[in-house]
Amino acid sequence: MLGLDQFVAQTAGYHLYGAQLAAAEALRRRLQTARFGLLIAECGSGKSKVGSLALQAYFLQKHRKCLHIVLCPSHMTGKWVRELEEAIPNARAAIVRTPADMDALYAGYARGGRTVFAVLSRESARDGYMRRPAARWDARRQGFTCPDCGSVIQMEFMDCGKRTLTDATPEYFRTETRANRKCEGCGAVLWTATTAEEQSEWVRISHLGYVHRRFAYLARDACKTAAAKKQLAALLREPDRFMAARGACRRFPLSTYIKNRYRGKIDGLIADELHQFSADSGQGDAMGELFAAAKKCIGMTATLINGYASGIFYLLYRMCACRMEQDGQSYAAPAQFAREYGVTEDTYEVTEGGYNSNRRTAKRKKRSRQKPGVSPLVYSRFLLENGVFLSLMDMGKDLPEYEEIPVPLRLPENQQRACDDLEHAFHEIFKDRSREGRKLARKLLSVSLNLMMAYPDQPYGHKPVVHPVTADPILVPEDSGAPEEQTEKDRRTLEIIRRKVNAGERVLLYVNWVRLDSRTRLKRFLTDAGVRAEIMEDTVPPRGREEWVANHLRQGMQVMIVNPNLVETGLDLNDFTTLIFYDMAFKLFTFRQASRRSWRINQTAPRVEVYILYYRHTMQERAVRLMASKLAVAGVIEGGVLTDEGLAAMSESEDMTFALARELAEGIRHEDAVEDIAASFRKMAVLHPAQERQVQEAECGQQSVPVSVRKETKIRPVPPAEQLSLWELAG
Repeated sequence: MLGLDQFVAQTAGYHLYGAQLAAAEALRRRLQTARFGLLIAECGSGKSKVGSLALQAYFLQKHRKCLHIVLCPSHMTGKWVRELEEAIPNARAAIVRTPADMDALYAGYARGGRTVFAVLSRESARDGYMRRPAARWDARRQGFTCPDCGSVIQMEFMDCGKRTLTDATPEYFRTETRANRKCEGCGAVLWTATTAEEQSEWVRISHLGYVHRRFAYLARDACKTAAAKKQLAALLREPDRFMAARGACRRFPLSTYIKNRYRGKIDGLIADELHQFSADSGQGDAMGELFAAAKKCIGMTATLINGYASGIFYLLYRMCACRMEQDGQSYAAPAQFAREYGVTEDTYEVTEGGYNSNRRTAKRKKRSRQKPGVSPLVYSRFLLENGVFLSLMDMGKDLPEYEEIPVPLRLPENQQRACDDLEHAFHEIFKDRSREGRKLARKLLSVSLNLMMAYPDQPYGHKPVVHPVTADPILVPEDSGAPEEQTEKDRRTLEIIRRKVNAGERVLLYVNWVRLDSRTRLKRFLTDAGVRAEIMEDTVPPRGREEWVANHLRQGMQVMIVNPNLVETGLDLNDFTTLIFYDMAFKLFTFRQASRRSWRINQTAPRVEVYILYYRHTMQERAVRLMASKLAVAGVIEGGVLTDEGLAAMSESEDMTFALARELAEGIRHEDAVEDIAASFRKMAVLHPAQERQVQEAECGQQSVPVSVRKETKIRPVPPAEQLSLWELAG
């Protein structure tokens, strides 16, 4: 391990920190006794160097050369090639996109004497051929039949709360699901490969799925986009016309090809951003196939669990199936795992028996819903011996100060009144507890929350909210502003940016709501103020985003406006020492990843500041408060530190979307808004001792001041939590 560290110093110009070497050594020893190990490390702690060194150190004891695979997001493939060539002596790394690339790389590996790393993006690993329904319409039997056994295909539907079988409808085959994948009679697969040149009785409509030529008219109401309506109209005019399936390429999944051809020849696998493979998805299956083909595997992530117990179920089954079976878990029953290790909300309906009658009180289960929350037993049973935890604070380095500063703002009276009217209108809809009222509330949940979050930032130009069935307008948002007017949030954003740019800093401006005109307005305001600002659009391909940033920095860019989803993983944005969240979305992990883009061990600036802007007495304030409370305890599993507060949050947390909807239904109580939001963010700050003493002295002399009258709060780090006994957790 020390020899590899010396090579890194010669090629990259720096040594690894002691904590990084210790984590790599722990992973190496784990691979000696097990097939895989997990590296759960904070953003910016050098996961790629640690993981690759651990894998190479293990195989150096056994082989002169090795063949490894790195599976990562597509925008990180180039970075991985550079990291590997810096860290591993006598090694070659190359990006593999097709089976032909893999064959050529393996041929060079077999002839030469160097270790080879094949770097695959998670998208190209699973990209394969397109499939269409293979079921055929039988006019005589008036049903869709299996191509193998010829039996009429049936589907399940709910009739008065009971599961009933009926003949499959054309809508049943819109997309491939577990229910329609195989024939119940003979087990034959009901989906087959298709190409762009093939003429079939099934036609693929963009943004909708497959429709049958004979029953295309049934899909009229399901078409939502202009492109889908245009395609369907053409099909209805000429039912027998040829319609090419766009994207139906002759392509074989790369992960399946590697598993079939190179199984036993792959020495190691590094799965970066492991949490992105945790779902029951094609990319998750691709990771599972590569894991099956490799002898050893290292999984790396900063956010292992998404808050739900089911979020780690498939990942554990792909990597330690034997342990899951010993625990009594079945791959076909993720709900059992979620019920045992998560939080499940069961709703029952109780019917009281009448007085002096033979009818008894009846209790009937209406629904069961999984809620956020993970049992600490997941840590002790599955992660304790498999995981290596690494934090930036473990480095022993004098890291830059890191501070998250909430900035509360006030809406003008007319806009506050319009926002309150919207809230009241949705409150009236959500409080209707009738069956139709609850159904309407569920369908309007996303629309209502998005509008309540976006309206304060753009109080104009919103479409009416319509009934999901009748399409009648339910409410029309009032235009209480104009595009050319600067809002209070715009003015505060420009004020912060001017101050930072004048000090020689660069600013990263996050804007979540891309459907609004916030990005273009902000760029116009900044340009008028003499600030060089650029917008990174989602059209920039993932593998070219790092180069895009570098090119614009060379051209003098001072402010980068971007959706945080585009840069939440992989990119080192050390040039930007001030980050501003202009608005807030509902994804906890996106905020965690995006807010740490420039607070890293190779950051040379003395301080990194993150500003979070929101309006008082609006849904934005509730979202920021919920986000702050979750961020304070989000590192329970990832950080490896178990605190009383964290353990409580693991079992009592609530999804942000449902929490905001519940508060909207009950009515937002503005008198509760005096809670000090900055106090929640205080737990995540990292300040130097001198700064910490100033904060402590200030707090000793006065009581906590509500956020409504506080400007910028100097915050101190959380005191170290007492480590709990894992024997106590395991019971």
